[in-house]
Amino acid sequence: MKNIYNFKNLLVITIIYLVSLSANGQDLYDKFSKKLCQCLEKEKVTTDEAMPRCFEELLVKNIDELKEYYGVTSFREINTEELGNKVAAKLLKNCDYALEAFSNQQKQEDKIVTKQPNLTCEDLKSGDFYYLNGRSNTAISDTTYVTISNNMFLERMKNGRTYSLLNLEWKGECKFKLIFKESNDPFKKELSKPGDTYLYEVMTNGPESIVVKVYWRKEEFQVELFKAK
Repeated sequence: MKNIYNFKNLLVITIIYLVSLSANGQDLYDKFSKKLCQCLEKEKVTTDEAMPRCFEELLVKNIDELKEYYGVTSFREINTEELGNKVAAKLLKNCDYALEAFSNQQKQEDKIVTKQPNLTCEDLKSGDFYYLNGRSNTAISDTTYVTISNNMFLERMKNGRTYSLLNLEWKGECKFKLIFKESNDPFKKELSKPGDTYLYEVMTNGPESIVVKVYWRKEEFQVELFKAK
């Protein structure tokens, strides 16, 4: 009887510890994303290329807290890529300043297209596409491959090493909703949880590519998807 009692005590203590650890982690990423947002606004950062400066400053000022949270003695032992993905995901969800700045950046750098007249999208309900993601501070672009088939929207990143899977529901001729299912991509799995929805509208459908408008909270972004040959 004593062993059972001790086991129950140990189980309760373990559960409390795990819940506390999870909450602390959540608080850490929330706190860091808020500090990053404050830095972006204070420094009047208006492009994603300038954002790493604020992130680096955040790391330097909070080294001791980070080492304590991760249980390490050296900053080099911290997985900064994982930390960056978690903080960036929180930033996109909660920082109105960053969203507005990045939306304005796209409007200044890219040609924003208007809706194509007499647009039809029947041929887009299955097919292969790809789009390019620019890396900050470099001229290099990463390619994301997209397959649309049977109301499924599959993205493959990093030469197929990571993916995101979403359900697709067409809403009229050229609008559709994506419903997040799962991902093993370090950033996208932090950004979305199962059931999260995203609205898209096809703006143009040409022989080489399509342009879609993405609705994200209060902002709108346009993405060009190239048709795979």
